[in-house]
Amino acid sequence: MARVVFRLAAPVVAMFAASGAIAAPIITNGSFESGLTGWTTSGSGTTPGIGITVITTGGTNSTGYGDNVPVYDGTHAVFFVDDNANETLSQSVSLVGGTHYTLSFALFATSSGAANPYTFSLKDSVGASVLGTNLSSNVPVGVWTPYSYSFQAASTGNFTLAFNFVSGQTPSKDVILDAVNITAVPEPASWALMLMGFGGLGFAMRQRRKIAFA
Repeated sequence: MARVVFRLAAPVVAMFAASGAIAAPIITNGSFESGLTGWTTSGSGTTPGIGITVITTGGTNSTGYGDNVPVYDGTHAVFFVDDNANETLSQSVSLVGGTHYTLSFALFATSSGAANPYTFSLKDSVGASVLGTNLSSNVPVGVWTPYSYSFQAASTGNFTLAFNFVSGQTPSKDVILDAVNITAVPEPASWALMLMGFGGLGFAMRQRRKIAFA
């Protein structure tokens, strides 16, 4: 009777794989635990003019400006701090045409920059599609805030995920980014197939118990 269980279990695993439940991560190093590995930076700014940089969270003075930034996804995050900046953090991602995805990440506006008079915007996009623009006026100060955007890939191929940071004159407000992730959203039909598979597996297990006690 054990052979029946294995025959039913195999399709369940296959359905998980087909639905995206078992899949390689789409984003490389989305928590920045390996610095900027997997990411490309471009553009420039001034004051302090250090570009897009990785900071350590969870300690005191995480930013070098007195901010104690709590951990969110690991102990590292990306700091956008330059004034007069037009800087982009990007990564090439492989997507499947027609598939629905969710882009998620978290932002932390610094307390040290909150009183600065000039603003920032952080625009996130996949390929040519702008998914959202986060302004300094709507990113809460001193706390991690999660954001998520849904989109559908128009075709199969590689697309550029980009975060474009634009800041005003000196001194401008600052923002920290962490936990960048893209996940595929299972289609309703895939969920139905998985539920059917689990039902069949459960039935086989019940039958096995009946025979064992007979």
